[in-house]
Amino acid sequence: MAEIRQLQLIEMNDAVRLTDLVFRDHEHVSMGEAFPFVFSPSLGQSFGAFEDSKLVSFIGIVPWLIYVGRAQLKVYSLGAVCTHPDYRGKGYASTLLEHVYHHVRQAQASLLLVSGDRSLYTRNQCYPFGSFNRYSVKPKHCASMVAQNAMVGYTFRERTSADWYTLHELAASRTVRYDQSLSELALLIHSQAVASNSKLEYRTLIAEKDGKVLSFAVVAVPGKYMPLGAPQAIEWAGDIEAVVALLAYAVERYSLHQLDIAVAWHEIGLQEALRNVEFQASHNNGTICITDPQLLLDQLEPYLKDVIDLQQDKMTVTPSADGRSVLRFGPETIDLAPQELVSLLFDTEPQLAMKLQEGLSSLFPIPFPYVGGLNFV
Repeated sequence: MAEIRQLQLIEMNDAVRLTDLVFRDHEHVSMGEAFPFVFSPSLGQSFGAFEDSKLVSFIGIVPWLIYVGRAQLKVYSLGAVCTHPDYRGKGYASTLLEHVYHHVRQAQASLLLVSGDRSLYTRNQCYPFGSFNRYSVKPKHCASMVAQNAMVGYTFRERTSADWYTLHELAASRTVRYDQSLSELALLIHSQAVASNSKLEYRTLIAEKDGKVLSFAVVAVPGKYMPLGAPQAIEWAGDIEAVVALLAYAVERYSLHQLDIAVAWHEIGLQEALRNVEFQASHNNGTICITDPQLLLDQLEPYLKDVIDLQQDKMTVTPSADGRSVLRFGPETIDLAPQELVSLLFDTEPQLAMKLQEGLSSLFPIPFPYVGGLNFV
């Protein structure tokens, strides 16, 4: 019988070794370096299964705060899920996930963000979510991107150690974002989580005009090893025209054949700037589980109040049969399966069995940051 529990400080190195065994080869950066918050002894969040005191299965979780306008959401990210090859087929990952769910609810987090979409998650109420366009910027697009936005007078450079205050100010100016302290922002860029999976490397670029920093962009580009994926824009902030200029500059500076960019539905300015670039409609990264629907609405209330007057009609959601939920807003009542609730809250074209009335349709979807950015787990 395996012992299931959170890892102790002295066991974090065992978790790094196990995840490196499963996910890394000799060219990869260690998981411990790429995902420092997953293996953080100070946070002490992640769970493991032990046989004879040996760590044989692991789930990494990290708590974050996400801002949606004035609302602050408590969320967990889940990743680095693995089982030693000699101990697979015993259901350890499923058992660990049950413990994670209990922990997340106990911590009063309303959302669990999962880096995968396999059946382990989808059968446990984790669903694709969000409406994104995934663009592939190629060299042929760069001239038109610059021309249509009249980008004149910009200068570009890679960041220096004197830029952290400016980068943090730009990152914090976004109304939809992860909460990133200055030190966390620096560590997330240094650890290169997304890039490490594809044997790419982060580069942070800055756009200036008239001596003022207007934007930054973090891009993952080829390094010393053969990459396993395409270059991509990881995160950006600041003046949108300057961001677009940076993206075009990145393609040229690093001689990229393409630069992939995931743009959320609410990033209208960036979508307009990329209107001549090919894209595919898609979802956010991974899947999402609403761990407590009413808690999520409570945490969202400051944002929702800015969208519509909620003083008279408080929105509520109560459990129904078979895991369903009943959402009430004024005279409007809608019975939703878990997947329908996710789609209502996050998708621009929600997959619902019934048509929404004006009240709810004016509130949703909720804008949400890209989960595959700097805070990827």
